[in-house]
Amino acid sequence: MSIDPIRYEMFVHRLMNIAEEGRIALQKVCASPIVVQGGECMASFYEADGTTIISASGHLRFSAGCEDAVKKVIEYYSENPGIFDGDQYYMNDPYIASTHVYDEMVVKPIFARGELIAWTASMTHTADTGGVLRGGATEIYHEGVRSCGIKLMERGVMRNDVFRNLTEQCRDPEYVGLDLKSRIASNNVCARGFLQLVDKYGFDFVRAASRKLNEDSERMARARLASLPDGTWRSKVYTTATNIASGEPRVIKVCCKMTKTGDSVHFDYDGTSEQNDDATNSTYVGSWGQLFVALTSQLFWNIPWNGGMSKSTKLSIPYGTILNCKYPAACGGASGIGAFLTAAASGCIAKMLFAAGLERDVNSSWYGGGSGSGGFNTGGPGIMYGGTNQHGFPVGQGIYDMHGAGFGAAPYRDGVSTGGHMNNPTVGISDIENIEMQYPMMYLTRNHMTDSGGFGKYRGGQGMQRIILSYGSKNLTVNYSPYHGIPGGWGLFGGYPAGIGGDKYRLDPKDLPAQFAQSRYPVDLVTASEWGVVNAPDLPPLKRLAVPEGSILVDPVMVGSGYGDPLDREPARVLEDLFNKAVSAKFARKIHGVVLNEAGDAVDDVATEKLRKDMREARMSEARPVNPARKSVKLATNGPRLMRIHECLDIVETSDDCHIACRKCNEDFGKADGNYKDAALYRTVDKDALTELPPPSGRKSLGRYIEYFCPGCATLLDVETSVPSVEGEAVEPIWDIHISREALARASHNHAAGGVAAQ
Repeated sequence: MSIDPIRYEMFVHRLMNIAEEGRIALQKVCASPIVVQGGECMASFYEADGTTIISASGHLRFSAGCEDAVKKVIEYYSENPGIFDGDQYYMNDPYIASTHVYDEMVVKPIFARGELIAWTASMTHTADTGGVLRGGATEIYHEGVRSCGIKLMERGVMRNDVFRNLTEQCRDPEYVGLDLKSRIASNNVCARGFLQLVDKYGFDFVRAASRKLNEDSERMARARLASLPDGTWRSKVYTTATNIASGEPRVIKVCCKMTKTGDSVHFDYDGTSEQNDDATNSTYVGSWGQLFVALTSQLFWNIPWNGGMSKSTKLSIPYGTILNCKYPAACGGASGIGAFLTAAASGCIAKMLFAAGLERDVNSSWYGGGSGSGGFNTGGPGIMYGGTNQHGFPVGQGIYDMHGAGFGAAPYRDGVSTGGHMNNPTVGISDIENIEMQYPMMYLTRNHMTDSGGFGKYRGGQGMQRIILSYGSKNLTVNYSPYHGIPGGWGLFGGYPAGIGGDKYRLDPKDLPAQFAQSRYPVDLVTASEWGVVNAPDLPPLKRLAVPEGSILVDPVMVGSGYGDPLDREPARVLEDLFNKAVSAKFARKIHGVVLNEAGDAVDDVATEKLRKDMREARMSEARPVNPARKSVKLATNGPRLMRIHECLDIVETSDDCHIACRKCNEDFGKADGNYKDAALYRTVDKDALTELPPPSGRKSLGRYIEYFCPGCATLLDVETSVPSVEGEAVEPIWDIHISREALARASHNHAAGGVAAQ
């Protein structure tokens, strides 16, 4: 059928608004703070076969999860018990759809003229499914109610038997019941709006336009990929899980190799750690949802998010690993470990986009450090509380201040402080007053943390620091994990993954009432430990941490990572950071080499220039060559610069080949099909010595930094995170950028034809 383009655009615009209307309706009915205040919910439409048409998503991984749910309902229940007008199905099985049992979906068929024409679905995060409290599961059976699809609404009527069985197995049935009803309400709003479009545009037009929207997305995604250089990019990030035999941290490695060829892209996670015995696992479908976060927020942000968009993408994860676990592994922590899949994919995507000259689309990691998904010192108290609140009601929710995370820096700007969360394009954080009404807590502070953003030419966005007093409950507990001190995320082109990071612990204060009487209380993380005894125990495996009334939780939120060499940051920007408390005078000098005058209100330009010169000389004297047999060589050519693959590195065409060269000093890093780091200098840096903020109670961070420098000008090119206890002391550089020969040939041809060389 021929589709009028104007009517088509009107249809797409209206369909998106109907989905958003459904998402808003969901928030008006829902009981979960993460949904009502945090915006973590989704409403969407699907073709009759389950392929996504369009999503109004407050959580990007939900879009992929509901498509799986719709397709499984069609597969499992078309014949028995049958799918009829007015039916709605509930599902939350992470081995079939979505990420973990707490991600709950309700899907509804839409009939017109007696024919199934489409589906609508809604999804939210619900904190309680009736299983053990967070941190205690070692099998999926421990994690509560798990459904692979059950008819909750039958021909427009709520099935009371199903509703009661789902809600009464949970600690707070009224709250869980409102969450269920909110999804039903969303689906009703969306289905009504979709049928209005059928009435307005006609049955055949709506079906053809829905199909076209998918076809357009696939075409746009493939065109986007075809415009980018072919090559292979690699990244590696770390976190920890709990060893259930000892309770100690088990280091987890997530490896990603992204290969882009023509109009398709392949993400391969071979080398990722084996699955864990606790709940720090993700199923394959859950991991696909986490990859969807990276695709929608970075690679295909300007393309309609649906089934067609992702047809050009392949995902490979070895079975039995932490990102593709074997049944019946617990996976309640899938959203946390999945964030590292997203972070690893994002690192590859960012470098590919940079090589394509799309600097405005490039960001460093949003998972630099702090609590929540993608943390720095992620050990210690979590975000999921249990017990009763000050009103005697069950506490079955988390506090999602992690939604106020810092954004990564870009090639042209600093990261945004407490700007949001990569998972959620409509994110929000709770009002403190709302939290204090619902939880037995009093916030002493929630503000930006100085020195927290990833160091760099452009610094990462600051995270927040929270200091919270337990107040009004005698039996509050929180999930707990072992400390590790491994920087999360990744910096770009010499930027650091994080700033000083942050400790999470319970503080048992001394004489706090007397201090309150003088209007004194802890307000920043760096000095909080001076107010009492730091309690960071080695708990037995899977045991939760008690939070006695009067104790304090000290908890930072994750930050954005940095971009570029910190010594290239303009001194005036560092001074502005000082005035805004984004950086302290100590780290302005230690990291950025900026010296202030005696009054501390201006930069001492002469002293700054000298200090930076000394710091670069120290790099040269302290660093060692990755390849000791190689000598520093300048590129002996003025050939065309075909491609800028790094803030400081170009691919230059020579008389007989293509080489990688430093933009500052023309240092030759060898042929373009090799790893530039093989020609670099490196030094290892103790994370705790650099940040001066080790994990609490005398622990030492497991992670360290490996810094790579240009042998000619000492520019910091890359900062890798390494874990010696896993990798050993030997340094094997990640081959993070590898442009294909075909891409170089095309770049050479374009240049010869009068194209634009590297800027």
